[in-house]
Amino acid sequence: MSKKTITKESGKQYIMTEKKPFYKKVVFWIFAIILIAVIGSSLGGNTDDHASDNGGEKVENSSKSSEKEVTETFYKVGDSVKVGNVTYTLNNVELTDQRNQFEEKQPAQVIKITYTVKNDDKQDIPVGADVEVYGPDDKKAETYANENTMGSVASGKQMDVTAHFALNQSGKIEIHFAPLISFEKAAKFKTTV
Repeated sequence: MSKKTITKESGKQYIMTEKKPFYKKVVFWIFAIILIAVIGSSLGGNTDDHASDNGGEKVENSSKSSEKEVTETFYKVGDSVKVGNVTYTLNNVELTDQRNQFEEKQPAQVIKITYTVKNDDKQDIPVGADVEVYGPDDKKAETYANENTMGSVASGKQMDVTAHFALNQSGKIEIHFAPLISFEKAAKFKTTV
């Protein structure tokens, strides 16, 4: 608030304080940010009672029975899962003997993951950095430099992607899919290599 001294015709002086407009007050902006966050979370929330707690929503093929409930906690190879506006289909997971001769680390196990990304979003999405792998020891696997697909998928299009990861040991692994720039929960697949 700023103070002004005003002198009347009678010679008396008055001190007047000018109030800031409401939009210049810190309290107004704090309230506005909280209100926007509350509205945004309620609009972006998923109200589908059948959505999995696993992240994403399973896409059923038309040839399968639509009456069958999805009760699995993890998806498997061959399943298609929608995460936000992107559908991931895990096509194959296999061990490979192919190694990069220029890579310093030569891991005991390298897995090759092939999956399909279908973009139903309004804008292009990056692919190749949208997958994470966790080994049987629950440690995050590092990407291995072996013919990995990097790029983007245009709106309404799809792309086959290949990714390689180094593992310490074989066994049950988890594969998580989520768009690179997303607040959606990742779709989790489980398989054995």
